[in-house]
Amino acid sequence: MILIRYLIVGVANTLVGLGTIYFAMYFLHFNVVQSNALGYSIGILLSFSLNKTWTFSSRDHITSSFIRYLLVLGIAYTANLATVLFICSHFYFSPYIAQAIGIIPYTAIGFLGSRYFAFRTQGQSGTSDAVENKLPNKVVFDKKSVTPRIVDVSIVVPCYNEEAVLAETTSRLADLLQQLIIERSITPSSRVYYVDDGSSDKTWELIEYLAETHEFVHGIQLSRNRGHQNALLAGLLSVEGEVIISVDADLQDDLSAIKKMIEYYIAGYDIVYGVRDARKTDTFFKSFTAKAYYRLLSMMGVEIIYNHADYRLMSRQTIEALKEFSEVNLFLRGIIPQLGFSYAIVYYDRAERYAGESKYPLKKMLSFAWQGITSFSSMPLHFITGLGLLVSLISFLITAWAVAIRLFTQDAIPGWASTVLPIYFLGGIQLLCLGVIGEYLAKIYSETKRRPRYSIKKII
Repeated sequence: MILIRYLIVGVANTLVGLGTIYFAMYFLHFNVVQSNALGYSIGILLSFSLNKTWTFSSRDHITSSFIRYLLVLGIAYTANLATVLFICSHFYFSPYIAQAIGIIPYTAIGFLGSRYFAFRTQGQSGTSDAVENKLPNKVVFDKKSVTPRIVDVSIVVPCYNEEAVLAETTSRLADLLQQLIIERSITPSSRVYYVDDGSSDKTWELIEYLAETHEFVHGIQLSRNRGHQNALLAGLLSVEGEVIISVDADLQDDLSAIKKMIEYYIAGYDIVYGVRDARKTDTFFKSFTAKAYYRLLSMMGVEIIYNHADYRLMSRQTIEALKEFSEVNLFLRGIIPQLGFSYAIVYYDRAERYAGESKYPLKKMLSFAWQGITSFSSMPLHFITGLGLLVSLISFLITAWAVAIRLFTQDAIPGWASTVLPIYFLGGIQLLCLGVIGEYLAKIYSETKRRPRYSIKKII
């Protein structure tokens, strides 16, 4: 049935493409090149849309599917052209018969490439709705059916040069913990751990003062700056508690969502993700790039929660499982979903930073984004393979063009095409591919050294 649908789409593509070409030539008065360009473009878009939604019912991201589909078409057209040229040069068949035979490899490569490469994630229509309805955030539990109990909570707050905001953060956390203790949701011994990531200001001195004046405040000082992810991991793996909640110190994450997280935990979920429902306080550039980044990760096969940063609740069982992950190149947003425990989602509105400056400027954001991609996806390496095939196709077409210029015109400069084109074209592609492979080799190098991810200097 799938093959029949694919053939029907192929016929429709041919009819629409030819119809567009003739319409453009005779009614719009386009020249031959413009008419063919328009006809082929519309035909490709039509065949892609029908094959994605009807033939294969693919749930893959539209951009990645379209790029893979174009690559499949390029290879199929190359096979078709090679078959026709081979038959015409070795057998006494007419060009029409040769073209008819060339359709066989074109159709076979196009069908197999579309089914197993371009549209890899396939399912029946309506599947996306069914999957969406199974998302944990859609689950509604009856509080009356859940046995109330008191939970021992530790809140981990990584800090780097946060002296301007820590006092207000402590005040708000104190109010929250007091409210939850009164409601008998958490134990009176629940606590907050500030993790100082080698701050250069007076953050650690302030943490020591807060620990002396507030019984629930504790501190972990790292020996040097190790980065946000390592500081967060140091807190997660070092503190006590039945559940561990991680949150940033800048007060952009809504602390009231912690109450809902605890309710989900009592209902049976081991991980509760805090997901940003709106980014009204972000600039257009930051909001656009962040959303594009999450989609890019998803497109590359990385299992990640959309619009989730590091605001989450984790049970003691998941923390113990996290200890088994010993990789040096940390990207916790990708590691946590790999644990495989039941999870729920709590949505909240992201606020503006209370004080201080963002610790993630553009350079750090780009570095963190690349870390996430190369730590959890081999798609760039697969892209190199596809790029190699595409370069081979383009090189073949350029070679055919250069040969035609040499045989049928007097414009060819001896030795130019065979020397300049391969050097510039293939040289650039090789440097790009070596750069991507080098990134993965660098990660292998850092992992094999097995150096500690952090060193704790002091715990109070």
